[in-house]
Amino acid sequence: MKKINFISNQDLNVTSGGWSGINFNIHRELEKHLKVNYVGPINPPVNLLEKSHSKLYRTLGLRGKFNFFSESRLQKIDTEVKKKLEKADYNLFFGQTAWLKCNYNVPYGVYLDADFITYLKIFSKIETFNKKDIDRIAKQEEKWLQNATHIFVGSQWAWDEMVKVYSLNESQKHVVYTGGNVEMPVKDKYDGGYNFVFISLNFEKKGGHICVGAFKRIRKRYPSATLKIMGEKPPNEVLEEPGIKYVGLLKKTDAEDLKKFKDILSKAFLLVHPTKMDTMGAVLIEAGYFGCPSIAPRSFGIPELVKHDETGIIIENPFTAEDFATEIEKLLKDKKKYLQMRANAWVYTRNEMTWEAIGHKINKQIMG
Repeated sequence: MKKINFISNQDLNVTSGGWSGINFNIHRELEKHLKVNYVGPINPPVNLLEKSHSKLYRTLGLRGKFNFFSESRLQKIDTEVKKKLEKADYNLFFGQTAWLKCNYNVPYGVYLDADFITYLKIFSKIETFNKKDIDRIAKQEEKWLQNATHIFVGSQWAWDEMVKVYSLNESQKHVVYTGGNVEMPVKDKYDGGYNFVFISLNFEKKGGHICVGAFKRIRKRYPSATLKIMGEKPPNEVLEEPGIKYVGLLKKTDAEDLKKFKDILSKAFLLVHPTKMDTMGAVLIEAGYFGCPSIAPRSFGIPELVKHDETGIIIENPFTAEDFATEIEKLLKDKKKYLQMRANAWVYTRNEMTWEAIGHKINKQIMG
């Protein structure tokens, strides 16, 4: 059996979802066919002096350094990895930028959802950081990725964005997608209601206000419609709107929260996801597991997870609440199309977006 080191900054005991859930599931699939030495969690603290300097510069309107990937911290990461590394045939890295100093003369691969530059543009303000420092990190990342045997990406979009800034070989690319972090039900339990769902840890950036605006228009014509909001608590004025209920920040590691999460998705008519800050959107996959279609923008890797007019609806950019409401109304009026969309979402996510399918693609490449 081939032996590998799986190198990660995540704790295997944390499986609630997001990046930690992806880490847990990939590791589980690797162990089915490979002997795996888990090297992690590797996450040395940021140098407080470097962090305070960067923050001070940005507070003064100057450009600060990206201290999370400073040269000193990258060296510390390399040192910690070496302590736990075992002799193996292959190294698989979870994520990429943290490992830029990790070169061990062994074939290696990496699983990622976005390159450093793309990630900065989406989740931060790249213009607030020192350009020379950003270039330092990007140049090292490009070289490190160029030397990788396999680059496992969560979407074709991630690869397309990456090759806009880095010179990489198409033969390195393997689009494996991502999966949901919830058990798939054995049957569709949808009961015909007009129940909408919005799930996000960042209400504003994920388009919460657009979702609410669309829902308000829908409810004028469909007064029985409801909107359940999970994740970050929305502003009070949102909670005062008729038909809207905040169900809390549900943790999948909590049995009661997990049951509530499943119940909500199983009865949902549509997941509304007007995001402006994303990469892959695993919640779209989780909704699909329950047969719940999604409506989301043609942004990031979303069009690969939601097939327009087949497993959900894709809205063109730029978009407004009115754009979302218009498409939702069309679906509400066409029951036959909607039920077929549910069936398609159910099948598509089970065929392409399960951890078994993703693990098979990764293991196949590693095993040769």
